[in-house]
Parts: sequence; C-alpha cells; structure tokens
Amino acid sequence: MQLYTDGERVFVARDYRVEGISKREWIESGEKKVVWQSSKLNETPTLLTNTRFYLFGAGGTYLMRMNRTTGETEEIDFEKQILDMTSDLRNVFFVTSEGIYKLDAERFEKAKIERLAVSDILEKPIRSLDLIGDYLYVSAGSWVYKIRKDGGKESEKALVGVKKVLANYEGPVVITEDKVIYFTEEMDTLANGFYEGEFLKAEHGAYQTWLLTSTHFSVFGKTGERIAHVEAPHYTTFTEGLNHIYYYNEAEGDLTYSYKKDLLGDSFVSIDLVDTVALIFASLMAVELAGNRVRIKEERGFIDVSINHKPVDMEKIFLTLSKYFPEVFYLYKNPGYYDEIDNFAEKYELFLKEGEEIKLNTELLERFASIRQDFHALKEDIVKEILSLAR
Repeated sequence: MQLYTDGERVFVARDYRVEGISKREWIESGEKKVVWQSSKLNETPTLLTNTRFYLFGAGGTYLMRMNRTTGETEEIDFEKQILDMTSDLRNVFFVTSEGIYKLDAERFEKAKIERLAVSDILEKPIRSLDLIGDYLYVSAGSWVYKIRKDGGKESEKALVGVKKVLANYEGPVVITEDKVIYFTEEMDTLANGFYEGEFLKAEHGAYQTWLLTSTHFSVFGKTGERIAHVEAPHYTTFTEGLNHIYYYNEAEGDLTYSYKKDLLGDSFVSIDLVDTVALIFASLMAVELAGNRVRIKEERGFIDVSINHKPVDMEKIFLTLSKYFPEVFYLYKNPGYYDEIDNFAEKYELFLKEGEEIKLNTELLERFASIRQDFHALKEDIVKEILSLAR
C-alpha cells in the first residue's frame, strides 16, 4: 500500500484500489470523504507519483495511470518488476533492475515506453531514481549517477547500500542503510546524519527530509542533524503535504495526519499556497517591469511563458525561484499542485487577454508582491536568474 498527495487530495493505495480523499473536508470537518476511487487493479501500487493531469502508480510489474480528478484508470503489464518512479509535468521515469524507462504521460501505451540507452553502461542492479531540472539522479550497483534526461551520463559517485535517491534544488539527498547524505549538484558531500531501524520510506520537501523506518519516524535538516523524531510510530507509510504529514497504519487500517508544527515546533512557518503561487507571478511581473516582454499562453491545461519572444519552461522558473523561496520547490517537486496555479490565476484575475496571448495583471501582482519584504530585497537577482532562462 502507499500514500501520496496533491493540492486537493490524499491518495491511498490499498486492497487493489486507489482512493482520492478530500484534504479540505478531512482537515476541516474530520470526514475522510472519498471523492473518487480507481477501478480494481491487478496489483496494489507501492509507488505513486503525479504528472500534470494524472496520478501514476506501480505495483509489481504493473504501471497504472489514473485521472487525478475522476479516477479513470488504465494499466500496463510491463512484465518486469518496477522498483522506483518519478515524474515531471509531462513524463514518467521508472526503473527496473536493468533499465531506466521514460513514458509520455499522455501516451499511455506499452509500445510508447522508451528505454534510455545510458542504462547499458550503468552498473547493475538499478534501484532508485529521482528527477531535478534536466537531470536524473540514479542509484545503480555501488554508484550514484547524475544523468541528463536526454540520456547522457554527467557524473558518478561511489556509494554502497543505497536505499533511496531523492532530489533537492541544491543536489541529491541519498538514503543509505544507516545514513541520510546531502550532496551538491557536483556530487560533493555537504552533510550527513545517522538513523536507526530498517528503511521503509523517505520523502524530501523544501526544507527537510522525512524518513520512516521500522523503529522511528525522523526529520532531518540540511545540516544532517536529526531535528525531530517519533519512536516506534507503528506507521506503514506516509506522505508530506505543505503543512501536514499524512500517515497510514496498515495493521489497523488507520489513516491519520499531524501538523508539521507539532513535530518541528516554532521553527516551522506555515506555508500558504496562495502566497507561494503569488511569488511566481510576482517574479514574472518583476521581469516585465524591468523592461522585458512577458507573455503567457494557456494550451491544453499548461501555462506557457514567453520572455522577449523566447519560450521559458515553467518548471525551470519554479526551480530557479526555489533557491530564493524554498516553499516554491513543492510546486516543482509535485506536479499535482499545478491545478492550484490555474485556480489562483482565475480567482484573482491575474491574466489579461491581449489577442491570443495573455498579459500579466501587473497592478494586482504589485499588491501581492508588497506583502513579502524579502521579495523586494531579492528582486534584482530574481530578474537576472529568470532572464538567463530565456537565452
């Protein structure tokens, strides 16, 4: 079984189905309202990840695609054990012990699954992967590799006993049999910390690494220090939301949540999704007010940005802003939050039609930007960074 989340739902994979539970109703009223349920699956997913419109799952040799709004379900028997998976807005990447594979989320057919040729030169078995920007970090044999999404090997680091590779905007986070290790983009070690028990699951968000083992649920900071933990938690799995952690105890069939503030104390500052999305558009506004032409198009549910007539990948904007405002990393790491960008833009009328193109409502965005004093202090650097994406 497994848990995952997006902006509106907590997904629970159990008993050969996946359910989408309304976050808002659960947190506000205590009711675990199931807003959709998948068809009965051939395997219960042990892995879940989001793309723009779909929740993808993997269990055994099966790859599943579920519409995140309706739960409409499709399956592929890949005929090889799927060990790990990750995604961006448009693609899913997954690994078996002998290969790395890519599938366009919109073309859910076995014949469309592409095996990356770089798989042939990696030590085996391949175990884990995660995605950041233009790169995949992959654990294989006694190495962790940095690989371009187009398939070329960039670098490698000898490391044994790897359980899970996670991506952070500063570099990979690697969980071994007893350590949490933080690396730079160049695969130099930044920090590490030790943990106890048998590894079960780990997730890395904007600020911390969350690690569940057979004996502890632990939170690690980027200095490698364990900053909070719960002993003998009896959880089977968990997933991280913006302000909550969701847990599942399979033995008792019990789904619960806790506030991050309860674990982290006053050091945790609640994340407001509206303010976080506002930072993205305020940053684009700053680029325009600096004398550049910023235009936006919405096509097939995707927001496409053009700066000085050159297309700029929205995901790269998220990643760039994460270096200044780490909470934006959640929007990059989990494409399931992308709906909130559309909802925000519509609610606050951020886009002004200009023929077929859409112009930013800079008057309104200036009001949002004024809320964050740190935004003004960083504005010049942000404009330079975003403009560098348009070159």
